[in-house]
Amino acid sequence: MRSALLLLVLLVTSAPTLRAAPASVSSEYLDRFFAFYPTRATAAGRHDLDRSLEDLSPERRREWVSFNRRAAEGFRKLLADPAAPFEDRLDAELLLRQAELEILDHDTLRTPERNPLYWTGLLGDATIFLLVRDDLPLDDRLRKAAARAELVPRLVRQAREALAATAPSGVSSELCALAVRQARASAELYRASFPKAAEGRSEDIRKQVRESGRRAAAALDEMAAFLEGLATKATGSPRLGERYAERFRIVTGVTDPVDQVLAHAEADLTAKRVEAAAYGRSVWKEVFPGTEPPGEDRELLRRLFDRVAADRAKTTEEFIADYRTLLEKALDFVRSQKIMTLPEPTTIFLDRSPSFFLGQSVGGVYPAGPYAPEAKTLFYLPTPPDDASPKQKDAFFRDFNHHFNVMITPHEIVPGHYVQLKLAARHPRKVRAVFFDGVYVEGWGTFCERLLLDLGWGGPLDRLAHLKKQLENISRTVVDIRVHTRGMPREEVLRYVRDEAVQDEQFAGNMWVRAITSSPQLTFYHLGYRQVMGLYEDVRKAKGEAFDLRAFMDGMMEMGPVPVTHYRRRLMPE
Repeated sequence: MRSALLLLVLLVTSAPTLRAAPASVSSEYLDRFFAFYPTRATAAGRHDLDRSLEDLSPERRREWVSFNRRAAEGFRKLLADPAAPFEDRLDAELLLRQAELEILDHDTLRTPERNPLYWTGLLGDATIFLLVRDDLPLDDRLRKAAARAELVPRLVRQAREALAATAPSGVSSELCALAVRQARASAELYRASFPKAAEGRSEDIRKQVRESGRRAAAALDEMAAFLEGLATKATGSPRLGERYAERFRIVTGVTDPVDQVLAHAEADLTAKRVEAAAYGRSVWKEVFPGTEPPGEDRELLRRLFDRVAADRAKTTEEFIADYRTLLEKALDFVRSQKIMTLPEPTTIFLDRSPSFFLGQSVGGVYPAGPYAPEAKTLFYLPTPPDDASPKQKDAFFRDFNHHFNVMITPHEIVPGHYVQLKLAARHPRKVRAVFFDGVYVEGWGTFCERLLLDLGWGGPLDRLAHLKKQLENISRTVVDIRVHTRGMPREEVLRYVRDEAVQDEQFAGNMWVRAITSSPQLTFYHLGYRQVMGLYEDVRKAKGEAFDLRAFMDGMMEMGPVPVTHYRRRLMPE
């Protein structure tokens, strides 16, 4: 493996076009990508750059754009070559998307100069994987995390310089406000949580972690203060506007016109609400014996969804225990029903965030990366802060109720994201685990929810929780497109999500934030579900009695997390 020094030199000098030999193309792009984004190398399980942090000076960003232009041209030539092997062409397709996205973000949209969340996101992720992963000895990880924390002030300075050089009309005050909260949360992590992670280690390590954390926290406090001042002057919009269609095409791989995608999603939401109401009426007497259902569909669904939320944990310990039980049940269910071949051994760790993170928003799935495929997948459950009021805790457990947990376990864990990303990490083509197709990934998870329910996982209230989630997923696509292309205001987003998708206030508010900060990721769930479920139904119909569920499910893992169109070509009979 090349040294970190050599990789950094390659990035800042005039580099030739990527070599033509297909076998070297993906590994060379990965080397260059990780040299530019060292924290993403750590996330992928690659540790030769752990002591580095992103260096995003204007010169390096310009060189990065130039490199990606040359790389994109090389990928296009490879894709146009009929003699190129299929596996190399598939890698080139994913790499071309990433190269085009880097060009769009750094050159066309000028994201580093206009979006403070670009910087606070990098700063927030800088040391997380070193602290939570266990694929290296703890002392080694702590030293590397401290070395990276020492570089935080330099990245903060580069962020301030980039944003300060932009006219106020090019920056959104709302994104500034969100970035202030991120910067302050990261500062608190370095000030409080960072030293706690080193408790019980040698005095030398504790001192290194404590002092580097203090300096990083001070720089992030300065960043927050700078962003507060910027927010008072900023007059720009967080919407992508005319650039939305280009970003949507690159990120999703969907080439249909955006207006057509929107029209389909709007029709799908109406149809899903009718489906949910029809199912609700069919189980009403079982759920509410001795009562008559409301005549209006939305009121009926609100009553049913309130009943779903009534079965919920009262404490964090009860909430975690529920998930642990569901994990074991899901593993047993998939094995006993012969639904698919699971990766062995099972390497998933499920708990709340580590004790030194309590009070911080550090949750989610941390999958094994392609450079450490046998590392544990860490599934840190979102939990309310220990100092939350009883009302706040109850509101949290209302949203993450027992029936939500039942239906989301197949999505997040088995046979959903844990399985697909563990197998992706083991795939010989590492590029597919690094630059995976997000529509396939979320489509697979959402498909797994419905599949297991159809096979007998859970009961009526769990299916109602799934239908509520489906309404949310479809409305996400509608909102994402309308916000960026039709100027949909926040108040209209809240009304639409509450009234048309029958969601709670908190979900409606979260959707607005996600639409303006992570577009078009919100569209992945519904678009992916349509693709994966559509393929499943078509294969079942085409094969009839010869259809084998395990063969289909295992087959959907063979190429890794790539666009569903490739699985359609492989799995549909001639």
